[in-house]
Amino acid sequence: MQQKFVTIDIGSSWTKLFLVNLDEQNLLNVERSVRLPTSLDDLSITINSLLSQIPKENGPKIFVSNLEGVEKLAKEAKAEFVKEEEATGHLTNFLREADSDCVVLDAGASNLGSHFVTEAVGKFLTFPINEITLENFFGNRRFRPHILPKNTKELEIEEAYARNYLAECFSGRPKEKKVLVAASGGPISGTPSLVRAALLISDILGAGDVAQVFFDREFFLPSFAALLARYKQLEAANLGAWFEPLGAFVSLGGSSQLSLDWGYSETQEAELGPDEISLIPAPTGQRINLSFTLPPAAKEKKTFSVTGGSLGILLDARAKPLPLSFGQETSRHQVAAWQKEVEKVAVL
Repeated sequence: MQQKFVTIDIGSSWTKLFLVNLDEQNLLNVERSVRLPTSLDDLSITINSLLSQIPKENGPKIFVSNLEGVEKLAKEAKAEFVKEEEATGHLTNFLREADSDCVVLDAGASNLGSHFVTEAVGKFLTFPINEITLENFFGNRRFRPHILPKNTKELEIEEAYARNYLAECFSGRPKEKKVLVAASGGPISGTPSLVRAALLISDILGAGDVAQVFFDREFFLPSFAALLARYKQLEAANLGAWFEPLGAFVSLGGSSQLSLDWGYSETQEAELGPDEISLIPAPTGQRINLSFTLPPAAKEKKTFSVTGGSLGILLDARAKPLPLSFGQETSRHQVAAWQKEVEKVAVL
């Protein structure tokens, strides 16, 4: 017997409603989603408008937000309320595995208030731009956080900004374990291309990081986290197509030799030169034992058990942190070249 839920994620820029069902196979699917810009002066306007677009009897309702006043609105709507920080804790516990850490990359508009250094953002762009224009762009975005990129240049700026604040999620973490990455929101979930999202994530991994990456196609991750916080039975649920395994991303930090044990009689060997990015096809669920040494000529071999996905195994031999400088033509050409290289080797 199916069970249905209604979730409403009230963010600082967008409010998103999801109609969700847990089917007979214990698979949690997003049946329908609608969203509107958040009416910050009166949150009830957006919430009521979204609720009017679905039948009234569709299972229990749950609100998730960090905004003031939402808990009161949830009570009025006879809905459960979960604060976003609480929900995130339940999500990381659900995702974490014994052999891995867990990092949730949230690229939502709530990050627009994050401090940034103009040069740190601008160095990832493929086109020339001055500091004042870049600062004005983000000044306008903070004033109108619901505005979507109108062209590729604006998308690039938002991706570059996301790289700047999301990189802190990996700063200083030990490299002994692989890291499970759940990526959601903003220029990630809204990306026009999986390759762009993959390169964004690979750019912020440090040398020696091995990440098992999952991609939230529906901006649904905060709502799923809220469901986990209130409905313990969902801890045993399987996740539907909205949560897509992209595969394993391996940041080598330089040229390296690798071995990939697929469980067959022979082990596959691979060698990457400096700055090379390679994709090895590996289907979702395929388990591979991956071994490599970090440059320069490290003695200790590192071994990780990883699984494939939509992109397979992404091997990145670029130096980390990436040797880029704001305002330099060579850096702009290099960023463009990396984008083309990943697009060329990706098989989607």
